[in-house]
Amino acid sequence: MWTALLWKELRECSLYAGFGLLVIVQQISEAMNVPLIRLNRGPISPEIPLLSGDREWIFTIVIALVAMICGFHQTFWESFRQTTLFLLHRPVPRSQIFLGKLAAGVLILLGVGGLPLLVYCLWAAYPGTHASPFEWSMSEPWWRSILLGITCYLGAFFSGLRPARWMGSRLLPLLSVLFLAAFAGYSGLAVWWVYPMLFLLAAGSLFLILDEAQLREYP
Repeated sequence: MWTALLWKELRECSLYAGFGLLVIVQQISEAMNVPLIRLNRGPISPEIPLLSGDREWIFTIVIALVAMICGFHQTFWESFRQTTLFLLHRPVPRSQIFLGKLAAGVLILLGVGGLPLLVYCLWAAYPGTHASPFEWSMSEPWWRSILLGITCYLGAFFSGLRPARWMGSRLLPLLSVLFLAAFAGYSGLAVWWVYPMLFLLAAGSLFLILDEAQLREYP
C-alpha cells in the first residue's frame, strides 16, 4: 500500500517537479560553467560558488512554488476530482494515507532541490574546479531554502485539506506559514534561532494536518 501510494503521488506531481528541477539544474549548471542550456552566446564569467544572491533567490522561489503547487494538488485538486474518497475507503488508517502523501511531497522537494544542491556543493568542494575558496557553511542559506520549502508545502497541504467556503479563509494557513517562515529565514535572526523556529512551525503544521485528516467528515 505504501509503495503504491508513494508511486501514485510521485507520478501525479512529476510534471511540476520536472519543471522545477529543470530550472534549478539550469541555474546550478550555469554556476558550474557547464550550462544545461546555453542561453548566453558570450563568454561565461566565473563566479564564487554559492554566493550569487540571484541564483539563491531563484532557487528559493522555485522550491517554494513547487512545494505549494504539490501541496494543493495532493489535497484541494484531488478533493475537487473526488479521488481522495477512493483512497479513504481503502482498509488503511487515515493517518497512514496522509503520512504517505506527505512523505511523497517531501521526497519531491528533496529531489528537486536537495540533490542538485548536493552535487553543486560537492563540485565546489572538489579541488581544482574553481579558483575561489569554499566552506560548507557557504551553502547554509541554500539548505535553509529547502527547509522553508518543506514548511510552505505543509502550509499549502493544510490549506488545501481544510474545508473553507471563501478563498481567503482557505489560504489563511498558508499565508500565516509563509509569513512566519519568511520571518524566521530572512529577518536576520541567528542560525540557532532560525532552525528551531522552522522545525517547530513544520511540526505544528504536521500536527494540524493529521488532526484535520482524522476529524474531517468526507461524504
